[in-house]
Amino acid sequence: MANDLADYQAETIARGYSHNFSVEARTASSDIADELRIVEYRSFDTGTDPGDDVTMYLIESTGGLQGYLILSDSFHVDPQKAALIDALLANGRVIG
Repeated sequence: MANDLADYQAETIARGYSHNFSVEARTASSDIADELRIVEYRSFDTGTDPGDDVTMYLIESTGGLQGYLILSDSFHVDPQKAALIDALLANGRVIG
């Protein structure tokens, strides 16, 4: 089991979750949330700087595309990424 974000990202890419959904999050309308679902997520807290806390979401599309989205858990959060995750959570688009 991975102890940090870099190890977890490497493990998930090896499992086939290689697409970075950040671009879609930055340009997405709320419609894209209907095509995606969160398969798994994991938060990482370094314990020293709250600005370093992140959550990595594993996402699948209805077309079979598998990837990830990394979201900061601090005041530096990207509003478009947060909006996409919020839409997926609000629509119950979470597995497991």
